[in-house]
Amino acid sequence: MFALPFHPNTPSAERRRVVAILALAVLGISSSAVLVRGMADMTPLVIAAWRTLGTAALLSPAIWTGRDQVNRADFARATVAGIVLGLHFAVWFASLSYTTVMRSTVLVALVPMWTGLLEWVFFRARPRAGFWWGLLAALTGITVMGLDATPAVGSHPLLGDGLALLGGLLWAVYFLLGRSVRQRVQVTTYMGIVCTSAAVFLFPIAVFAHQPLVGFSLWSWLFLCGAIVGPQMMGHQGSNYAVKFLPASTVSTVLLLEPVGASILAALFLGEIPTVFALIGGAIVVTGVVLATRA
Repeated sequence: MFALPFHPNTPSAERRRVVAILALAVLGISSSAVLVRGMADMTPLVIAAWRTLGTAALLSPAIWTGRDQVNRADFARATVAGIVLGLHFAVWFASLSYTTVMRSTVLVALVPMWTGLLEWVFFRARPRAGFWWGLLAALTGITVMGLDATPAVGSHPLLGDGLALLGGLLWAVYFLLGRSVRQRVQVTTYMGIVCTSAAVFLFPIAVFAHQPLVGFSLWSWLFLCGAIVGPQMMGHQGSNYAVKFLPASTVSTVLLLEPVGASILAALFLGEIPTVFALIGGAIVVTGVVLATRA
């Protein structure tokens, strides 16, 4: 099925199901940036708070049924991971106010690069030679994208690019924090704890910052529901399901289609047509990440 390297003895019916779920996961994740743009009267911090709270509410049954498999150490790690995830959402959503959807999604997709560097620095896991060639290609692509002097969305596109890079770094930290926990705790239980922690962390900050939590347009609430069901439930849960039957490297590489899908949706619904520099640079960045993860 599409020449994907399924684990041995995976039934053909299950393979078709995984392909369909993985396709929906890519679509769901790709819609995230466009949906965030649709919540024009919400701040990035408030969007992140409500998105994590809504997801936590949907996953609350899994938290309850899986509570016995979570020890104190794993609960603590999941709680910290949730705080980092909340920061990731807030920072990345903010980037979309300053740069294009394509540039933001390409730069935040550098997670495998950040993960490899963090593992090298903190866990002494030296990356393979191909990783460095991929990193060099990704940096070249970022440089090409930076040659585009056309204002992206606001007057500070480089600020948006920087926030997207920081969002990717935070996602890598979140991944490393929860990697060991996910080996022992069911993914829905883990994600429920993580999103609850993120919401508990984000809401007080929004209140302290005097950011309104209600009073938004109906469209904003509908887009928020779409962000919870699409990117969060379809995207993240779908990719976690696929990992049961496919190598993690394969799933992560397939998810690199997010910038492509997000750019198409942005062109259709937001009128954001990528420039030549953005297209060439973005393609080089994605190629670099593939080289690094496939090495």
